[in-house]
Order: sequence, then C-alpha cells, then structure tokens
Amino acid sequence: MKTIIFDAFGTLIKVTNGGSARSIMKNITDCGIIIDEKAFLEEWKSYYKNHTLDDCEFMPERDIFIARIQMFYDRYGVSRNAENDADSILVGAFEREAYPEVKTVLGELMKNYQVFIGSNTDNDVLESVMQKNSITVHKVYTSENLKCYKPASRFFTQILDDNSYLPQEVLFVGDSITDDVLGPKAVGIKTVWLDRNGIGGNHGQDYTITDLNALIKDVLR
Repeated sequence: MKTIIFDAFGTLIKVTNGGSARSIMKNITDCGIIIDEKAFLEEWKSYYKNHTLDDCEFMPERDIFIARIQMFYDRYGVSRNAENDADSILVGAFEREAYPEVKTVLGELMKNYQVFIGSNTDNDVLESVMQKNSITVHKVYTSENLKCYKPASRFFTQILDDNSYLPQEVLFVGDSITDDVLGPKAVGIKTVWLDRNGIGGNHGQDYTITDLNALIKDVLR
C-alpha cells in the first residue's frame, strides 16, 4: 500500500446534514407559503444528484447550490437573491471543524504513506477548512479540479493516472457508501467505510471502522 486517500466532509471534517435545505425552506415559508417538508428535502437532494452525474456538464458546487435555490424561489414566487442567500449559507461551510483525531492520525500516516484528500467540493471551501484546522496532506483532489464528482470512475482513475498508481496500491477512506465505497471499488481500489454512527452492514467495503484511530490500530497494523 503506497497511498491512502481520504474523503473530506463527514470523514475528516464535521458536517450537519440538511441544514442548508432547511434554511432555504424557511426563507420560503417565512413568506407564508406552505411546503411539504419531506418532498422538499427529497427534491433538494435529487437536484444535486442529478447535476453531479458523470454524463452532466460539470458545474462547481456553488453554482449548483445557487441554481437549486433559484429553482425553488421561482417555483414559489419568492423574491430573494439566490446568490446572496447561497453565499450567506456557505460562510458556515468555511468554518467547519475537524474531528478530534484527524491531525494526529494524518500526521502518523504521513510518516509511512502518501496521504491525499479526494473530495466532492469546491477548491476554496476545502482550502479554507484545511487551513482553519491546520490539516496537511501530500496532495488534494477536488471535484472542481478533476471536473467530475464521486462516485464517477474517472474521479478515481484520474488520481491513479496522475500518480502512476495501480488500484491495489491505494486505499480509500470515507463515510459515504455510494461515493467512498462503491465508487473506488468499481476501479479496484480497496475501501474503508468510516461508520461513525455504528449503522453497520456489508456494502462491499473491505474494512469498517468507527473512528480514524482504528485505521492505524486495526486496518494498517
């Protein structure tokens, strides 16, 4: 094993699921409009998914976010500036905190392995969060600089090709079954599913851990 690639958000960096969608939904309901919350959240997720498919024209996450907000504002006749609202929410993304074990684990791994980040995100968000949390790795790959999103196979093959690696020389670590297990497994990369909530289950992952310390103690020992 030469290299370990980590997903960023949900793996190294804490996230709050659904917060952005609920903020936009509140902007709409504050206008006296009644919304089916379940249907709204499902469409919110599906809009992102449909715009990050491998056969779609690439859009940075910020542009997808603005377009998604504008779609809902137009539908419900809400007169707000989607770009301003997007940027006010994205400010929180720049302030996200790393999980407590991250710096120590990455530091230990970098003594013996090449350590990369492979994340579905825009460059400026990830760079800011890494700087805020003093996170250092050897290389960083984002959807913005690869011009595609996980779980597309080319997200992973571009990283392999860029470093002249064989799939068996790489281990991918992440919290998403679709993006961080099924994606890399499709090109032959071994995977570690980070199951912080203890959900359990066999999803095709090679290893399962509940925190990053276990990567050193149990997987790479």
